[in-house]
Amino acid sequence: MLAIGWWNFAGSIMMLGFIYEPFGQKVLNEWSLIFKDRFNLDYWGKLWCLWASGLNIFFGLINILAVKWGHNDVKNFLIWFDIIAYLIFVGLLIWGLKVNRLGLGAYCALVIFGVWIIWGLLTLM
Repeated sequence: MLAIGWWNFAGSIMMLGFIYEPFGQKVLNEWSLIFKDRFNLDYWGKLWCLWASGLNIFFGLINILAVKWGHNDVKNFLIWFDIIAYLIFVGLLIWGLKVNRLGLGAYCALVIFGVWIIWGLLTLM
């Protein structure tokens, strides 16, 4: 849980950087090749990015702190929440690939999401 917590926390900090469009274009269009279309955010996109980053920071910190908690029911709930979130991400990736909006980097993200889903399922066993 510590690893996925730090992964979510660090990812949300990076996502905050996407509000500055040149950074988002470098990461998502040039370096990772996730998006085919030029990355840009309008007002509502920036608002969503702030909201999603805030929730992800909170969720990452909860995962990090849950390692020290002695409540297995809460830990299992958080792991299920992680699994469901990454399944939703996989669904969005598949949709993005089907409508031909994503680049080759999406396959790498698919592998990463798959690893976290497998981690969650193995942790629950």
